[in-house]
Amino acid sequence: MGGGIAFSGIVTSGLGEGAFYMSMEHYKKEIKGKLGFDAYPGTLNIKTDKKINLFDEKKAVIIEGFEFEGKVFYGTRCYKAKIKNINGSILVPDKSRHEDNIIEFIAPVHLKSELGIKDGDEIRVEIRWQK
Repeated sequence: MGGGIAFSGIVTSGLGEGAFYMSMEHYKKEIKGKLGFDAYPGTLNIKTDKKINLFDEKKAVIIEGFEFEGKVFYGTRCYKAKIKNINGSILVPDKSRHEDNIIEFIAPVHLKSELGIKDGDEIRVEIRWQK
């Protein structure tokens, strides 16, 4: 590991699109191959004052975009991270409809159920920079 950062944020509802994207075969294969886990089909959205565009792009794991049936699906930068004892990844999509202060987190489990958290709860995220 090459260090990292930690920050807190508030669990918030998302746009309801995470399950669709996390269920796509291309993204599932890329996540498994590059991050080492099968992502639960959905994302945990965290509202924070951390500027996601300040993450070090050189330390990102890149999930490639693709085209399917004439539609472009964008890539994303990923940063291995954890919430409590659950390892996962922050996603910073190349194109997103989220506000700049909303961070998406994926993991191999449904985080709200596994951690007993709900919208409005404060959580701490630790990012581990890759060498």
